[in-house]
Amino acid sequence: FLLDYAYFLLVFFFLIVQLRKERRYNKYLQGITSTIYDYGALTIDGDEYIPFKQYAGKYILFVNVATY
Repeated sequence: FLLDYAYFLLVFFFLIVQLRKERRYNKYLQGITSTIYDYGALTIDGDEYIPFKQYAGKYILFVNVATY
């Protein structure tokens, strides 16, 4: 019985922590209506603008580097 009670408390605590994190995270997302497809980037030489919407439906990996 004591082990069941401890397990219940552990699960309950985990759920409360997760709900608080989700609520805090959602607060920062309010008002954001754009997606990654609304943006683009210049090529490394700056000659061409590449809109990200051309990659819709494909897998992309964004790597943030300090310098090139």
